[in-house]
Amino acid sequence: MPFNTLQDKDFFGRQEELSSLYKRALQADSGAAQSVVLSGPRGIGKTELLKQLFGLLFWKQDRVAPFYYTVNPALLSVSAFSKTYLIRFLCQRLAFEKKEQALFYHEGMSLDGLTAHIKDRDLSWAKELIDHYQRNAADPLSALRIALAAPHRSMLMSGVPVVVLIDEFHRLQDLFTEGAPDARLVSLFEEPISFRKTPHVITGNAVEIQELPVSSCLERIPLQPLGSADASARVLSLLHANEGEVNLPPLLLRRLAGNPFYLGCIGRATSAGKKTGDNAFWDAYIQEVMEGALTLFWSSVLKSFFPDLGQRRIALAISQRIQHSSDALSCQQLAASFALTDSQAEAIAHKLYLAGIIRGAFGVFRATEDDVLRDIIDCQHKKEILAKPSHDLESELLNTLLPEKAELARFDLTLPMLRDTELVAAQCLEQLGKNHRLDQDVVGQLQIAVIEACINTIEHSRGGERKIYVSVVIDGNRLEASIESAGREFIVQETGEPFNDRDAAKIPGRGWGIKLMKRFADEVRFEKTGRGMKTILVKYLDKSARVQLEDTITRE
Repeated sequence: MPFNTLQDKDFFGRQEELSSLYKRALQADSGAAQSVVLSGPRGIGKTELLKQLFGLLFWKQDRVAPFYYTVNPALLSVSAFSKTYLIRFLCQRLAFEKKEQALFYHEGMSLDGLTAHIKDRDLSWAKELIDHYQRNAADPLSALRIALAAPHRSMLMSGVPVVVLIDEFHRLQDLFTEGAPDARLVSLFEEPISFRKTPHVITGNAVEIQELPVSSCLERIPLQPLGSADASARVLSLLHANEGEVNLPPLLLRRLAGNPFYLGCIGRATSAGKKTGDNAFWDAYIQEVMEGALTLFWSSVLKSFFPDLGQRRIALAISQRIQHSSDALSCQQLAASFALTDSQAEAIAHKLYLAGIIRGAFGVFRATEDDVLRDIIDCQHKKEILAKPSHDLESELLNTLLPEKAELARFDLTLPMLRDTELVAAQCLEQLGKNHRLDQDVVGQLQIAVIEACINTIEHSRGGERKIYVSVVIDGNRLEASIESAGREFIVQETGEPFNDRDAAKIPGRGWGIKLMKRFADEVRFEKTGRGMKTILVKYLDKSARVQLEDTITRE
């Protein structure tokens, strides 16, 4: 049961997704809800979001009953799964009636014990479900169908809709009646998933779920990484520190890429070290990559797909090769490199794809955009295949990271919202460019984008703290500027961009700020933060800075 959820103060960056899922769940009351699958890479926070949704539905409303089930790999025989599924549903459904959390602990009781408990409550619909199941228990497939339909049957008999929340759904491909797993059994979920008054919210390994027969019945909701402000807050909460007291190194923050699991591992490891400062974070990261929770997590994933040690070593070698290849590699290329047949190489690569360790499309495979995973694969490859000692591994990892750290330069400004304040940010950016001998055209273009972002920030300010927070970072070939303020929440969830201000667009010289940002920056992103809104602008120093100025629209 989902008792071990994060406290509200530690649940960062997912309030909008949680609110959206909560509203979707309540649509079951009117029969308008649709089943969905939460997708995203490992560690992105799907399970935690599902737990938070259960808590919200259980305690904050009484229209729709929630049912939470985590698929247990030890209970995948059809008989064991169906019985457990039914008992847990009934216990949670009865607990919802009177908000009796203690009933969650009765999920291990027998069907007879549950029947006696139900008699005391005079709930005829629940007794009928148990009787129906027991009459068909000798036929495992019939019993499974009855258990899966129980939430819908309870709705028909009691009038209370049910939202079914299933975590680790991909494990159901290993359901079996006798002998080997039969992935076709998952298709029995198709009908229960289709009912609009008993919608399902499913999580698990997104790649494996996509290959299951029920995936076409599910609307896909992708979870995005945490923004930089929420990512920092997640780590600082584990250190029991406030922003300003401790700062996560910007380069490490980007390396962790807003992955809540990665952030949590680094926060806990840093806290255990009882040190502060940049070196404490980097030390924690190195230890996590070499032998900490991060490595244990990915090692367990690899082991689950490759139980045989010999196969696992070949898979690790193939992963390392793909992670460091600038081009996509075909199965034929992998087979030639590792003395495998084409079918052997294809089978290993496909499993690595399902594990989320590599990406694949049209018979070729490439690295994931995950620097942490790449570091872990490198360390494991050197340790298990090249047999390098730990001291050498640590030195090599340091040598990989330190040049990147040395290239990092940063300045931060806090500006008042006054006339021409954006010019101060532009002048500081110009001076930084001179100090680091950056291409003047690149800096000039980012200056224009920064000016537009500052003006846009002032226009969308919601009052209160009349300040603009500007940060500029040089990181290798990346020049990044972020502009943050207490602006109103104007991001459209579907596009990740601000709402169009139609009235402003009709005024001459207005409405072109975002267009100019996109013209003069290589990347433009908008994020909601604890303060309000942040605009992030990126220029790549190794790209040509030419822009067709004749097409540029100037501001009057």
